[in-house]
Amino acid sequence: MSKVATKLPRIDYYFDVISPFSYIGFEILQKMENQWKGISVRYIPFFLGAVMKESGNRPPAMLPAKSIMMMTDLQRTAKFWNIPLTPPPQFMDWIRKYRTTGAMKILLVLEEQDKELMLRAAREFWLRLWSRSEKIFEDLDFVEVLKAIGVKNVEEVIEKSKEEKYAKILTENTQRGVDMNAYGAPWINVVTSDGEEHPFFGSDRFHLIADLLQQPQPLPDRLLFGQKSKL
Repeated sequence: MSKVATKLPRIDYYFDVISPFSYIGFEILQKMENQWKGISVRYIPFFLGAVMKESGNRPPAMLPAKSIMMMTDLQRTAKFWNIPLTPPPQFMDWIRKYRTTGAMKILLVLEEQDKELMLRAAREFWLRLWSRSEKIFEDLDFVEVLKAIGVKNVEEVIEKSKEEKYAKILTENTQRGVDMNAYGAPWINVVTSDGEEHPFFGSDRFHLIADLLQQPQPLPDRLLFGQKSKL
């Protein structure tokens, strides 16, 4: 891996709102940001469809046995972390018909305005799809998401997202993932203070990241509080 100059250890979290495990990892990382000290975090929208194609990977939903296990894992993991997640019945139809590039470009527009606004929108996209079984692919869906997070200039944001600039940024973000040998989401690149890069795949690697960065181990609040009560 190449070395890059860094002042603080940094976590680059590459995600796509189509990915339920990106949603789980997002909530875990949001939680750990409050507990880990001296760590910089960047949330980077990319297009999972292109990553899968470039890497030669296939979506789990396209492999029947893997799809069944994925849904089981999703339910187990969501329950463990107390994350509201219910696979939408129309998911297979939707992923055949739609792409998430529009949603990801909405996030890029919001990121320029306010990082926290972008993160709220990402969470709302995930909640719509993976908690309420609502679409996240078309302009009318974007209107609902932007209104839900309190954006006033909704139409302006949607129109701006269609500018070539944001398609280019999304392509560049996606290519960086491909260059790091990403094959799914979330893809996590940890840059330690010595400039070394350490790639991780999936929402279940945060215990390894915590160990690498010498930070507290991630646990749900019920277990964390339970540990504290025993001390």
